[in-house]
Amino acid sequence: MKKFSALSILLIAGSPVFAQGAPAESAAAENAPSSVSLFVENDFKFSDRYYTNGIKLTYADYGDDWWASAAQFAVLRAVGLDSDQAWQTASIGQNMCVGYDITDPNPPLDDRPYAGWLYLSSGAHLVKKDSLDSLTVTLGIVGPQSYAGDVQRAFHDIIDDPDPQGWRNQIKNEPGIVIAYCHAERLFEYAFSENFKSDFIGAAGANLGNVITEGRIKALFRIGFNLPNSFSEKRIDYSSSADVYYFDPAAADWHLYLYAGATARFVGYDITLNGNTFADSRSVDPKWLVGEGNLGVSAKYKNLELSLNWTIRSEEFNTQRGGPHFFWCANARVLF
Repeated sequence: MKKFSALSILLIAGSPVFAQGAPAESAAAENAPSSVSLFVENDFKFSDRYYTNGIKLTYADYGDDWWASAAQFAVLRAVGLDSDQAWQTASIGQNMCVGYDITDPNPPLDDRPYAGWLYLSSGAHLVKKDSLDSLTVTLGIVGPQSYAGDVQRAFHDIIDDPDPQGWRNQIKNEPGIVIAYCHAERLFEYAFSENFKSDFIGAAGANLGNVITEGRIKALFRIGFNLPNSFSEKRIDYSSSADVYYFDPAAADWHLYLYAGATARFVGYDITLNGNTFADSRSVDPKWLVGEGNLGVSAKYKNLELSLNWTIRSEEFNTQRGGPHFFWCANARVLF
């Protein structure tokens, strides 16, 4: 029996989702704990420019009975994908991008546009012990109604940082949609001892929409104690695959591991760089290939999991200054 209904949790998170029934995938996993995860990405102590902040709150629940993810599950199964377990996720989040110098009230036209993105998402995930397929739909708005400028100004006032001056030049309001698919697979696993192991995970996917259209290829190496049957680094992404794992009731109640990963992004369109789809706004010429590397550590004890990740991202547009961009991601996850 679920400890909380999907309705009560998702009303708190701001997502219009409710529970309809019990999952039918795996009797052994029916008691799998739900979880709430908070992700915060920021370039604090690195640069305070370009992609400068992201925050995402995700609720993950075992089953396939939310109406908001019903279409995604139907699509995954219609193309022949099966699973031992099914998971569903709902998220609310906000991203913000700024120029090279936030104290400049009128950034040069070849600088990255100021842009905010406020969104809700619902995801469907089919899981086996060594594979994951995720299909997630994200809806939201870019522009002033994302309130990214207000959030950044308020936060900088609290921490006594310089007031960001360029938000008057941000891209205009526009509804946004992203449909994200990701397939991840554990390709290699080696056990040094009973609880000290390493594995290698490969993943490929795509994001499609007027906010971002891109393909992705990812690789992830992990080593440590009691590796969980999960499939992603602890980062914000559109598929929400970082919040999903294969539940093993016999698994240890703690883990500690290090990981290193790399991602190649093949970018077709990015509204935070290309500017608005249906209105005139500032824009720059994006690079079609963007690389990322990341290092991280994850620790869990009983119902609390904490992770910290550092990412280096190659230049995203042709007139970018300052070279590669660095930022970190902190994640706290509570299971119940």
